[in-house]
Amino acid sequence: MMMTIQTSLILATTWKMMVTMTNNDELALILVAAGSSARIGFDKTGSKIKKEYLAMNGGTVLSCAAKTFLSTLKFSTVVVTYPIASNDADLKASEQKSKEALFADDFIKNYKADFIFVPGGKTRQESVHDALEAIEEKHPDCSLVFIHDGARPFLKSETVELTYRAALEFGASVPGLQPTETQKKIDENGFITKHLVRSSLTAVQTPQVFQFTPILEAHRKAAQTTKVFTDDTEIWDEFAAKRKNENGESLSRVKVVLGDPENKKITYPEDLKSLTN
Repeated sequence: MMMTIQTSLILATTWKMMVTMTNNDELALILVAAGSSARIGFDKTGSKIKKEYLAMNGGTVLSCAAKTFLSTLKFSTVVVTYPIASNDADLKASEQKSKEALFADDFIKNYKADFIFVPGGKTRQESVHDALEAIEEKHPDCSLVFIHDGARPFLKSETVELTYRAALEFGASVPGLQPTETQKKIDENGFITKHLVRSSLTAVQTPQVFQFTPILEAHRKAAQTTKVFTDDTEIWDEFAAKRKNENGESLSRVKVVLGDPENKKITYPEDLKSLTN
């Protein structure tokens, strides 16, 4: 039977008390913010808008995305990917802008964790892989890693808690929402080829949460292929699911928990109307 929103929130409240007592795991957070924000456009001065760095709630979009995690669970490591540049001076400036955006909120500035800033790759997949390798280099004892879009600032604690508990139990989790519209598969000419069952579909969000070592190894394997993967759950299913972890336990497929309609990613200019300063 499908979990209702009310039931999910009751469970999340219960889990919040449990998390407070049992969050002894080595947790890492990756905030993916190395993209070009191409679909957002330009500001009034003609400068390109970097959506993660826009002002929001006394901080920035990026700091709001981070704050929900850090105020819900105890993270020992936070990795932020930032746009790569063609020369050292521009790369340093890009890193500085990323730091300023993240630490715009005093709560984050004073948070006790190892903050690591990593230049992004050519694709989101490369950026996440580089971030995972940075965690492996400095904190190889990490148990779970949360991978989240830096431009998704409306995340609530309940979603963090739901994905955390599911990842503890199953090894991998993601929030998802059942589509409200009937879904169809079409061919390259726009004709319907298959009528999909809406109850078996989900639109996934972030955070996507994984056991650290298996997702790192999965990313390493994915990097050796020419295939472009849509997200980290696909990489997990391709290279980690149904295999055994370092303890000899079989890893499951990604568990989907109830997502949140408000947990939107800022993508288009109209999405900026949701920001408050």
